Amino acid sequence: MKKVSILIAARNESANILACLTSVAALSYPISHLQVLVGDDASDDNTATLIKDFIKDKPQFELISIVSTLPQLKGKTNVLAQLAHHATGDYLFFTDADIEVPVGWIENMLVHFEPNVGVVTGITTMIKGGIFGLMQGLEWLYYLSMIRLFALFGIPMTAMGNNMAVSREAYEAVGKYEGIAFSITEDYALFHAILTKGFHFVQLFDARVLTISRPIATFSQLLSQRKRWMFGAMSLPWQQRLGVYLNASLLPFLIIMGFCFPKTILLLAFLHYLLVVAWMVGIINWLQLPALMIGVPIFWFYHIFMNFVMFINFYTRQSTVWKGREY
Repeated sequence: MKKVSILIAARNESANILACLTSVAALSYPISHLQVLVGDDASDDNTATLIKDFIKDKPQFELISIVSTLPQLKGKTNVLAQLAHHATGDYLFFTDADIEVPVGWIENMLVHFEPNVGVVTGITTMIKGGIFGLMQGLEWLYYLSMIRLFALFGIPMTAMGNNMAVSREAYEAVGKYEGIAFSITEDYALFHAILTKGFHFVQLFDARVLTISRPIATFSQLLSQRKRWMFGAMSLPWQQRLGVYLNASLLPFLIIMGFCFPKTILLLAFLHYLLVVAWMVGIINWLQLPALMIGVPIFWFYHIFMNFVMFINFYTRQSTVWKGREY
């Protein structure tokens, strides 16, 4: 049986960390082959205290205080790089401090590490947080289903750092995080560095590896998150970036052309609406998440609005502030 190390970066996560650690403690993978490393990234709330109290009788857990910064690294990337120094596993699993993992997460990710597979990615959604959280959860599933669709044709896009596993062989082959140029989207950077070294990837769309995240609470915080996302999107090959531009231009296109050809544009918008709704219904049924179905009728409106807003936000926001740090 393979040894697994789980790496969790935590900064000011007092509201979320216990739910995360409780789900990790409930994993069905044998404790004797499991190492959980939690990095406290200079939290100024009681995150570290909560972690210490929770893990005191759990030998598979270890809290590591991050007090220094490795050359050319920052924030979460710096934490994960230092946690990896302590990792003893054959495979490194990454998740976030606001994530709850399913009980069979490890086994159902590991089974896909066939020869020369360097990275396996799962999926994430939200099931709480009112209508705002519901829209975020549907949006995550929509984009992840698109990523999965591209993956079926062998086209890599990105990986989700809150639900990702890499083999130690692949991690060391790229020179670890220290050998990769710093990126605020560290998961994207690691994913593509591993593929550049000739390793294969697997991107799953499977309820057995579905993790649950806490939704972003405010629209301002959501824009900061999406600024980070767009850094990754704008690093994609030009063909895939073109899709980003087309998605972002849909709302202004419908509005502008609607004045010239109202009936035609209304019909096109309605057909696109039906396509998105049908796609989302299929996704939700596949993952057996009926609680999300209530948001499907209005998701299209949120989706085309956010595509446009993310694009404008990326080019107008001068910097990104995340977890109290500016990038």
